[in-house]
Amino acid sequence: MPWFPHNKYLWDFWFARQDGELHAFYLQAEQAECHFNPDLRHNCSAIGHAVLTPYGWREMAAPALTRNTGRAWDNLSLWTGSIARDPVTEAHFLFYTARQQEDPARWTPSEWQRPQQIGLAVSRDLLTWERVGRTPVIANPGRQIGLDGVAWRDPYVIPDERGGWLAFICARLNPEDRQNSEFGTDAGAVIAWLKSASLDNWDCYQTRRLVTSDEFYQMEVPQVFWRRFAHGKRFYLIFCAQEKDCSRARRQRVSADQCRTGTYYLMSDLLPFAEQDVPQLTGSARLLTEGWYAGRLLDPETAATPMFFGFQWADEAGRFVGGISDPMPVQFNEDGSISLT
Repeated sequence: MPWFPHNKYLWDFWFARQDGELHAFYLQAEQAECHFNPDLRHNCSAIGHAVLTPYGWREMAAPALTRNTGRAWDNLSLWTGSIARDPVTEAHFLFYTARQQEDPARWTPSEWQRPQQIGLAVSRDLLTWERVGRTPVIANPGRQIGLDGVAWRDPYVIPDERGGWLAFICARLNPEDRQNSEFGTDAGAVIAWLKSASLDNWDCYQTRRLVTSDEFYQMEVPQVFWRRFAHGKRFYLIFCAQEKDCSRARRQRVSADQCRTGTYYLMSDLLPFAEQDVPQLTGSARLLTEGWYAGRLLDPETAATPMFFGFQWADEAGRFVGGISDPMPVQFNEDGSISLT
């Protein structure tokens, strides 16, 4: 059965390891603080923490990180992130999304939103976290690089095979850049990426794009990895989207059963083992699983049969469910496609 912390809503999550233990970090909101309305959870969220035991997930007594106090850039609520471990210092770096209460909301093609920023906290043991600095570590670059200046969230940070680090971030095209182009207001999702020599020093104006999509309004909670096959390797992007995020262009290209709320993936062509450059991903994404959102694969680079986890988007009546699913085995096929087994 999926796991739910007591009296809390739980949704997007990510993993880390320490001393052989698997840790889960996730967005949580106290149900009472949300007036028992899950639609209000996004402005009440903190980052929760649990450890996997032989008997299931054990929730930590206190959240890993909560919203800041005072006039801080992260004083509204905390959103999705990831954890990278420095192999030299053995410290864990928690990248997280946040917003500032005092920032005015801006209109996007579907709703009013405050600009999102990315911050950093550090821990030696995954239990006690200390924020790094008083400003975002990967600031929202605004509209100066063709993005909308609002969406800038869900950072996923991995080592670069050539040294340093890569950060992959959910963003969206600038509305003006969509005019007189193939991108309508129902599309323009971007997965941006940056490179840095260190985990605590990033230049947001050196952003590049892994995906610029005319098929999705937004592509959330990315996970990226290389997977080796017999004659080469492929680069993968796992992401999630709602049915309403699928654009008219996508609906014209693929069947209706490929336009559902769930977890999707894109993959590169088969590339040489020596390839180190991040390839730009194009083409139509494939639906990996319907109904399970914010999907994560555990050890997709190395495990023969990686495990998939997600949270249930809604029940049969359309009500939010959340939680962390039981692990589901995943198979990588010879043509690069992925399927749940």
